[in-house]
Amino acid sequence: MNYAIAVDLLVAGLLVAAIAWAIILDRRLRDLRSGRDGVKQAVIDLAGAAGRAEAAVAALRAAADKSGVELAAQQARARAAAEELGLLVGAAEGLADRLSQARTVAPRPAARSDAPPETSLRALRGAR
Repeated sequence: MNYAIAVDLLVAGLLVAAIAWAIILDRRLRDLRSGRDGVKQAVIDLAGAAGRAEAAVAALRAAADKSGVELAAQQARARAAAEELGLLVGAAEGLADRLSQARTVAPRPAARSDAPPETSLRALRGAR
């Protein structure tokens, strides 16, 4: 009978050890599950951030395309204005050349020396 009690006590001790181990294992599994939920939330947040980043990249691409079109239009207008200014400068240079040639060819009118300058100024003031 002593053997039966000893075996019962041994079995009871092993059951206590098994219960303690089960409690420790349960805590670890609970921690693992809560960590998995945290990882799950992190993955959900990461997926949302990736979606927002894709939308931002698409918006930036659209803005860059629009800016490129506007820049091309402005360049075309600038080239047209530059060509027009070149034509105007060429016409102005031609006119300046003709004026300088006409000035050197045409004789200067002689200054009137009949009346002294003071007299002619007085006459002009009195004519008013």
